[in-house]
Amino acid sequence: MPTENRLNKFKRVAAQRQSGFTVVIEDVFDPHNLGAIARSCDAFGIQEINVIFEKQPAFNPKEVGKNSSTATNKWLNYRIHHDTETALRTLKGEGWRLVATVLDPGTPPIYTADMCQPKIALLFGNEKTGLSPKAISLADQLVTIPMVGIAQSMNVSVSAALAIYEVTAQRRARCPELLRATRDEAERTLAYLLEMHEHLGRRNKRLRVERAKKRLEKST
Repeated sequence: MPTENRLNKFKRVAAQRQSGFTVVIEDVFDPHNLGAIARSCDAFGIQEINVIFEKQPAFNPKEVGKNSSTATNKWLNYRIHHDTETALRTLKGEGWRLVATVLDPGTPPIYTADMCQPKIALLFGNEKTGLSPKAISLADQLVTIPMVGIAQSMNVSVSAALAIYEVTAQRRARCPELLRATRDEAERTLAYLLEMHEHLGRRNKRLRVERAKKRLEKST
């Protein structure tokens, strides 16, 4: 069982996860980018990340990108998908409004979009090519992050952090009730955090035993 301080922290984090806010990452190929996005999600209260591996080789988001996520990735939920259309249609069927970030300068800037929706899913694409045409066609709304410099794009993890911040800022100003989890959401998150705490405790104990055995073998 966690200490009282640890348990109180878990409860506080669970209560402060945003209600109805997720991100969708399509075909990211650099695990460190996904790790950096996970760090932003944790910081701004997003508990669940949807990861689509349709064209890129799949990897376990909890086991890679640890340096860029500062290990926050292990405390988040990941829904892994292997087909863009199936994933996005599933989310739409669950009531999520899909907001896709694109580079088209003719697209409305993200700050003009209404982010006070009960279920917002921000879509981000591949580091080189962005979102696929299929993902864009299935989105409910397209937005862009306006830029005035020479470069016309940013690293996907930077784009995600900026977009997540914009949604959070709008919610804080116009619909602050969405900044806190519902009772059911908080209970599910707390149960998950406690489950991960137990899992990591068992894993760390096993690793300590294995290291001790190796030291003993070297000394004999």
